[in-house]
Amino acid sequence: MSENLEKKISYTFSDPSLLEKSLTHSSAGNKECDNERLEFLGDRVLGLSVADQLFTFFPEEEEGSLAKRHAGFVQQSDLVSVAQVLGLADHLKLSAGEMKSGGRMKEKILSDAVEALIGAIYLDGGFDASHNFIKKFWGERLRLQKSPPEDAKSKLQEWAQANALPLPEYKLAGKSGTDHAPIFEMEVLVEGVGKTISTAASKRAAEKSAAIKMLKKIGIEL
Repeated sequence: MSENLEKKISYTFSDPSLLEKSLTHSSAGNKECDNERLEFLGDRVLGLSVADQLFTFFPEEEEGSLAKRHAGFVQQSDLVSVAQVLGLADHLKLSAGEMKSGGRMKEKILSDAVEALIGAIYLDGGFDASHNFIKKFWGERLRLQKSPPEDAKSKLQEWAQANALPLPEYKLAGKSGTDHAPIFEMEVLVEGVGKTISTAASKRAAEKSAAIKMLKKIGIEL
């Protein structure tokens, strides 16, 4: 199974244990074996790789526009999309309880696993190897994005006002994780449309992700 995944990511590990660790959720073992540290590292590698590509693809753009593009490509929804392309859910190691609760489909677990995979590739093969992986799954969309994305929450508010609706309401739907690594579940409610829910490591990021889902629900792509 690991060979099949390595084929999909176009990278073969010198140390296969790093790949295994990147796919091991904290529910499945002790802290020394899970992917949380790799996820922390991979998040930073992803940010640098995306920034490097944007700097190259858009040499005339100012910092503000590049920042908008960057924020749009390192969010949870993009990571989940990559996880789905790779079929990563089938490779995850979870506890029996987490599996019963639908852990293989949880966006937080999938996005963290992709970041951990990036971190594992970085440790195993250096920045060039992880950069090549990110370019493979992000590069084309980065290069072809016509204009910097608009802020999702602002766009959703504008849509509500244009349709004579009350402003979107954001509410904390749940919180999990630890004090040092909290996970926030935020929902956004739009009258007459319904609600969408998303999770992230901060309330702000979760609100933004929920707003993006709501925009997609009403047929608006950023």
